[in-house]
Amino acid sequence: MKHIKFGTSGHRGIIGKSFTNDHLIAIVHAISNYLTHHNTTKPRILIGYDTRTGNSPLLEQNSYTYTLVQELMSQKIMVDFCDTYTPTPIISWAIKHYKYDLGIILTASHNPPNYNGIKINDSTGAPAASEVTQWIETAANQIFSTLDPTPPVASTSSIPHVNYIQPFIDHLHQLLKQTFQLSFPDFSSHYVIDPKCGSAIDVWKSITASCVGTIDWKNDNFSSDFNFEIPDPTSKESILALSRHCKENSCIGFSNDPDADRHMIIDEHGNFISPEKVAAIVIDYCMSEEITIDSISTTLANSMLIKSICDHYNITCYETNIGFKYFTPFLHAANSQSKLAIGVESSGGFSISNHTFDKCGFLPVLLILAIMKKKNTSLHELSDAIDQTFSIFEFVEDAVEIPSQSDITLEQRLSIKQTTLDRLFTTSIDQINYNDGLKITFSNRDWVLCRPSGTEPLVRIYAESTSIESANHYIDQLKGLLSNPSPLE
Repeated sequence: MKHIKFGTSGHRGIIGKSFTNDHLIAIVHAISNYLTHHNTTKPRILIGYDTRTGNSPLLEQNSYTYTLVQELMSQKIMVDFCDTYTPTPIISWAIKHYKYDLGIILTASHNPPNYNGIKINDSTGAPAASEVTQWIETAANQIFSTLDPTPPVASTSSIPHVNYIQPFIDHLHQLLKQTFQLSFPDFSSHYVIDPKCGSAIDVWKSITASCVGTIDWKNDNFSSDFNFEIPDPTSKESILALSRHCKENSCIGFSNDPDADRHMIIDEHGNFISPEKVAAIVIDYCMSEEITIDSISTTLANSMLIKSICDHYNITCYETNIGFKYFTPFLHAANSQSKLAIGVESSGGFSISNHTFDKCGFLPVLLILAIMKKKNTSLHELSDAIDQTFSIFEFVEDAVEIPSQSDITLEQRLSIKQTTLDRLFTTSIDQINYNDGLKITFSNRDWVLCRPSGTEPLVRIYAESTSIESANHYIDQLKGLLSNPSPLE
């Protein structure tokens, strides 16, 4: 049995059950072995963390932060520890800028508050590649099974504390100016900001410190229970709550998850601006300013809008499995040639080649606000311009719990034969892709994708169509099929 499992973005588990100090100790020892095995001499590691239970800025004994730092130091690894809750994009940027060998972030991203986790980013700041996490996973499980219940103790009193929030903000200023010919937003209107009680709070407070407009804050207190709200900014509940506030106050709203690597934006009319549409607005702006874009990276779960706008402007589009780490080769290749490339995920992930190779929840928001200022137009008008040029695609996301007692495995459940699927749908099927779950593309270019959550006992289902009714129909049909405990025909 595997006690430690790295998914698309690290190892996550339920606090006190599948994520404990023992799991953390085993992972640290595996990381140390990995560095030794790959001849990394005198490794330096940067430690970041969000506001989840066990992530103590004060390194309280038996906290996850304490255990992580103590074990790294006992392995003779040099550690810099962030002195406050710090977003994943800051860790990603700082790894590369300050030349760390690795970055480790304690976070379960957008998962419920009873989860915590650990992410590993390599020396480029990118999420560690699958071959790296597989090596660490294998070693960690071997170590976990023979773990010494009384590991060596190392003092954490002399550990260097660092804070990279302001250098990161300074970098964002330069990025907007030099790459996009944009002035940094002055927040001169009315906004609502929801950092989900997470690590983005201090960053947004610093960015908006001299704003001349009005800021309505939601969930701007550090809290491990996230004020009993869902910490996923792109969940239906999060979108609805922020949309209602924006519509009532005719203001723009934006939100992040607890480690601030995801974003969500609502316009002045209360309309959700999808991450793909955010990217489309940025692409359209770049084309109008003759800013060359080398490529766009997207995933199997992304809107056809990305492919449409890439076709329109003759931009290379790469489609990958789900996980921002799969964008790294394209972002890195563009950056090495001083070219601009963009990566975007439907779940709120966004970054560019000369920023971080991990997703950033700050850059897309700042870009949108800066484009509005330069174009002297509203977000609703920018969004409407995209709709007028390209088809309006309706994207729907849902999930289904898998029966605990079942005669078939999850892999079998997602290996549905085309004959079964042909009977399920009235629209003819053009293509079936089993590379990352199950994706069905129909002859009319609609699609539906099912894939395991990786961290929860769920199969997530995504669908897109030019009709919201069709998208919901595809999801409902697959939910009924997947939730059936009997073997599939």
